[in-house]
Amino acid sequence: MFRNILVIIVLIPFFQLETFSQVLVKTNIEGEVIEGSIESLISAIQEGSKIRVGWSMDLNKDGDPDLEHWIDANFISILGGHVFNQIDPIFRQIPKLNIPQVQIKESDMQWTGIIGTNSKLIHRYIIPNLDQIDDELMRSQLEKRTAIKEMMVSTIWSTAN
Repeated sequence: MFRNILVIIVLIPFFQLETFSQVLVKTNIEGEVIEGSIESLISAIQEGSKIRVGWSMDLNKDGDPDLEHWIDANFISILGGHVFNQIDPIFRQIPKLNIPQVQIKESDMQWTGIIGTNSKLIHRYIIPNLDQIDDELMRSQLEKRTAIKEMMVSTIWSTAN
């Protein structure tokens, strides 16, 4: 009996330190909530919970997601009953579906975006020193990459471990 009590006392701190992630809301590619609620996400944010957001993309347009990204939500905005997170810039990467492999490009080009519970991903590339490129055709093509684009993605918002 004494040994059972000792085991329980020793294990209690481990269980108290363990935090479990919880899916708060999922949206489909049309921006409809398919699980949970945006209100539960907003409550968790306002209570100080760390949040992670994931989104899926259908790169080959066959109706099934091919690529999934996850990030810690660092800059969160709540507006009009929706939640938005600005994504920290990352260096450009290229998914290779046939390998499968995600490759990083040998470039200073970065990508950033804002993702919302409305399933919109508004994104663009950041190209350092674009104004210093002498080749007008090359500069013009790269400037098109910096244009802000919008796409619809399915999202998952959860508490972080």
